[in-house]
Amino acid sequence: MGDEQRNKEIVRKVEQLWIDGKLDQLDQYFATGDHSHDRPPMVPQGLAGAKMAHQGATQAFQGRTLEIKDIFAGDDKVFVRSTFSAQYVGGVPGIDAPAGGRPVKDIESWSVYRLKDGRIVEHWGINDGFAIAMQVGALKMPAMPVGAGA
Repeated sequence: MGDEQRNKEIVRKVEQLWIDGKLDQLDQYFATGDHSHDRPPMVPQGLAGAKMAHQGATQAFQGRTLEIKDIFAGDDKVFVRSTFSAQYVGGVPGIDAPAGGRPVKDIESWSVYRLKDGRIVEHWGINDGFAIAMQVGALKMPAMPVGAGA
């Protein structure tokens, strides 16, 4: 098995561990001092910060299901595109949603992992926060003027 295929399989395992909430099994796949390029300043770097962010997300998005849509490997990087659905109950800074929680569906999430010697050393990730804000009612789209877009 080539490095690209091996890296892809490692990332697939890591993504499944995140999905299953088996955070204690992740350590073996991350290099010491791994760096994430998507963390806000108040969240620590490395796997400890990723676990903290994940725990916050599982509290804010209850009953979360995630589906991997695409996974590609090239050189030392692996790209993952997935979607998640859940019940948003609040708690994400900047998303001031109405009380009571609302469902979110098919929210896009993209990740890029860089691996070295079979371990993750860097990560870049993005979630579609705009779609989340729209679906939970924290952001309203302006009404289209009559005749617009025709």
